[in-house]
Amino acid sequence: MSNSSKKNISAEVKSGEEVYRKINTVCLIAVAAVCITAALNYTKAIMIPLVISVFIYTMMTPIIRYMRFKLRLYKWFSVLTASILVIVPLALLIIFLINSVANFVQIANTYQEKLLEAFNKTVVFFKGYHLPLPDETFDIQSIAALISNQQVANILKSFGGVTLKIFSYSSLVFIFVFFFLIGSGRGNTTNPTIKEIQNKMSAYLYIHITASLFTGLAVWIVYLSVGIELAATFAILTILLNFIPNIGSLIAVLLPLPIVIIQFGFGAQFWVLLIIPSLVQFAIGSILEPKFLGSGLDLHPVAIIGSLVFWSLVWGIPGAFLAVPITSSIRLILSKLEPTRPFAEILSGRLPK
Repeated sequence: MSNSSKKNISAEVKSGEEVYRKINTVCLIAVAAVCITAALNYTKAIMIPLVISVFIYTMMTPIIRYMRFKLRLYKWFSVLTASILVIVPLALLIIFLINSVANFVQIANTYQEKLLEAFNKTVVFFKGYHLPLPDETFDIQSIAALISNQQVANILKSFGGVTLKIFSYSSLVFIFVFFFLIGSGRGNTTNPTIKEIQNKMSAYLYIHITASLFTGLAVWIVYLSVGIELAATFAILTILLNFIPNIGSLIAVLLPLPIVIIQFGFGAQFWVLLIIPSLVQFAIGSILEPKFLGSGLDLHPVAIIGSLVFWSLVWGIPGAFLAVPITSSIRLILSKLEPTRPFAEILSGRLPK
């Protein structure tokens, strides 16, 4: 056999080994991803508060680091200041949210009566102008009985269980954050990947929280000017729902509309509360916030939607809130490892070379 033939065979063997190695790596990563997903779903009662506490601590880290190493202040003073700036507002937000849910549960029967009254007015309106009802199967008495049913009130009051879940999650989060702060002085990390994740996550969280607060304040002013009930509650929900990418702002706009219809009908107030909050969401969420974030998290819109679906399936509603920061952190970690770098490129919307 000639030397050229041997070289060709050797090159083909090496090429085959390279292809086999890549396929083997992809298969191992896929199996590991499935196992990790199952573990995350099984341990979500602990993992959700833990991940939330990690991001809260990530927000506090730049403040503590700046005060300790730039201003040369004591650790306890740095930690106390960071806690006042970050944890106290979060605690007040949680307390207000719990009180809002409790108040809504207490007046559930009132809204049930208003809903029945609005339904009856709609039926009278249709009959008064001799307008056809939707179809023959439209049973007015059955729908009215359904609205009056005690089960509807029970469903509304079941939201009270949300209060207990919020309180339990919040308690675990604050416990985890407390222990993170205790261990914060055990050396300053020198790992560039961890530092990059901390810097990008803290920048994203601060910018997004600021944008959400301005959005909540703007819609609160609109709600107050119109005179909608539960205006402060809907403003708080707007702030929280802005953390769900893409669909969160849409839900925040549509959520108050049933109360608006019950309270004002389809008058001018309805259109004001539909159009102005939509414009506020678009201006802040689609124009101002991306301008401040710049390249920011470097995630393709399709990757954001995919992460939203995935984390919602794994962790439910909390997963929807955490989808973007978790996926961005994963992308940064994948980009630092040679075998997983193509996956990071895909998440960024670039085809791997």
